[in-house]
Amino acid sequence: MGRGRPRGSVVQQLTDPAPVAAAGEQARKPWLGYANLRLEAGVFLLVAVSFAAVLGKSAITNQTLTLSPESSRFVGYAYSDAENGGRSTAAGDPARPLSWSCEIRQGAAYPYCGYGLKLDAGEAVGGADFSHLQAATLRLAYHGTGQRLRLILKVDADAALSTRLKGEPLTLATDVPVVGGDNTIEVPLDQLAPEDWWLARHGLTAAQAKPDFRKVRAVVIATSNAKPGERLAVSVQDITFRGAYLSAEQFYLIILGLWLVGSAGFLVYRFLRVRHAYEARQQRHLRRAQLLADAHAEAEAASHAKSRFLGNMSHELRTPLNAIIGYTYWLGRTELDAKQRAAVKTVQASGEHLLAVISDILDVAKIEAGTFDLLAAPFDLPTCVEGVGEMFVLPAEEKGLALAVHIAPEVPRLVDADEKRVRQVLINLVGNAVKFTTSGRIDLRVSVLDRKGGAARLCFVVEDTGVGIAADQLESIFRPFEQAGEAADRNHGTGLGLSISRQIVALMQGEIGVESTPGQGSRFTIEITVPVAQGELDAPAVPKLRRLTASS
Repeated sequence: MGRGRPRGSVVQQLTDPAPVAAAGEQARKPWLGYANLRLEAGVFLLVAVSFAAVLGKSAITNQTLTLSPESSRFVGYAYSDAENGGRSTAAGDPARPLSWSCEIRQGAAYPYCGYGLKLDAGEAVGGADFSHLQAATLRLAYHGTGQRLRLILKVDADAALSTRLKGEPLTLATDVPVVGGDNTIEVPLDQLAPEDWWLARHGLTAAQAKPDFRKVRAVVIATSNAKPGERLAVSVQDITFRGAYLSAEQFYLIILGLWLVGSAGFLVYRFLRVRHAYEARQQRHLRRAQLLADAHAEAEAASHAKSRFLGNMSHELRTPLNAIIGYTYWLGRTELDAKQRAAVKTVQASGEHLLAVISDILDVAKIEAGTFDLLAAPFDLPTCVEGVGEMFVLPAEEKGLALAVHIAPEVPRLVDADEKRVRQVLINLVGNAVKFTTSGRIDLRVSVLDRKGGAARLCFVVEDTGVGIAADQLESIFRPFEQAGEAADRNHGTGLGLSISRQIVALMQGEIGVESTPGQGSRFTIEITVPVAQGELDAPAVPKLRRLTASS
């Protein structure tokens, strides 16, 4: 059963205009280029880092404690080994705080002298908080024979050790080199450690002696490994302790700054990655569009070549076939015996069938090549329809079928259309109905759906009581070379009839549809709009050419 729609050979170009438009827009606005976006992302990241640096800087608190002759936070005192039975002497200058002199004398196993600064002695809770200080700078003038002095801090022990020491402070010390004259000495406070004699006296190790720098009782400058007979004079300009620390709130600001930098970096990274992926996707789309365009051109060229080949071959085949069929007609009129007459009829039927197949192939080739023509001219529509019915009266009677043609009274007699193609469509539909109907009847009906001005909307219906078509085959029957029904019913025909019919109806600005129930029959409906012709058919009509294009 030849029921199909022609497959166009033109490959649809699936090009996406968005990448091309985006590329053009970017060309018009170079500041949208990828390189500039990287620069802008870098500027954004730099701003975020700068903001985080400002947060970090404001979060760090610098602390400074300066002890100078003008400071009121200490009480100075000089001391020597005389307090332990030695004979060394030390004296401070009352007029010049932080200035003292010392003479080392024989009399003690370890002679010494020094000058101490008792911190915040007048406060309710004595001592100064050094917990946020990390270094000390000593500026002093030195006159003496020794080459080293000792910086000493007297601090409270931690809570666990304080009870054992009964309130006695820890002595932390480190030696510093000096030269005659002015000295500026930098001392990291982490160099200070408990003195060995102090640890031995209390039976402690260095690991056990843990100081609490929140309570520094005194700062002391003393001699180191002094020898009897040494004389020295020290005038301290100032002792500056400095450090930096973070409070809990300031620590949170640092964390916030780090999160800001990390988030900004991640956003920049993601932005650049997404932008890069977007541009790569655009490039792929452009390449794919180019490939599709190339494939489209190749497919069109191949389709046109195929159509030209089929058209030429069909034309070359039809010429000798017409001669063969003509000679069979002439032989049929001569005196032949029964066997010879049967052979001639077989040749004639085969030739006519082959000619019909070739004609269908030629029509398909023309459709695919876009050269299918409609020649519109006034003709007698009822006569055309009745003629189609008369063609199938005998084939229908041979199968025991009733064939009826119904033409509504309002159907115009003369219409302006291609009579050959209208007849071809009706022949395809009625021929299929006869082929696939084994009992019952076939009806060909023509009516008018609408009439406006000089045009009429016609409806052609071909209804049969044949085998019917399954629902899943209703669309495929309009594709070329596809047929519905049982294999035994598809032995005759190429499957091009309905495909060509749909194209002809489409060119006539019409529609073709089918309704079918397996085992009960099918109903094909065609609706076309045709101009209503005026006058009689005595004068020859001038055909109007209309060509079927690839989009029709």
